[in-house]
Amino acid sequence: MNVNEIMVTDAKSCSSDTTLDQVAMLMWEGNCGSIPVVDSENKPIGIITDRDIAMCCAINHKAPWELSASTIMADRALFTCSTDESLETALATMKRQKVRRLPVTDSYGYFTGMLSIDDVVACSAKGKTAKNMSYDTTMNTLKAVAIHH
Repeated sequence: MNVNEIMVTDAKSCSSDTTLDQVAMLMWEGNCGSIPVVDSENKPIGIITDRDIAMCCAINHKAPWELSASTIMADRALFTCSTDESLETALATMKRQKVRRLPVTDSYGYFTGMLSIDDVVACSAKGKTAKNMSYDTTMNTLKAVAIHH
């Protein structure tokens, strides 16, 4: 099973100069907990979570409309997967990097959607293999990203 079979294709994104209150509204509108940051060519350069927004505002003692996405992205690694990548490879990245969500890119590196551990869990059934994805693989990944780090 490949990432493109379960990824969300209508995912929202923002630019590095988008204010954090605008990013939060994108999350609200998209019913999601993270927004990838893309450059002028629509290539992912970062990702922002709802927790990132809360912590950035608290640490900087500023309102979200006073801060931009670039404030959060500085010096942070971005992990992505590609549409044609196997789901097991994407899960291995999530597990190793302890992340719940991966921006998905096409073969040219353009942002095409998001893959979350929630998408994978929804695709797995206990004791069964759902489209070649074992329940144990899914749960082991979920455990790895859920443990406090």
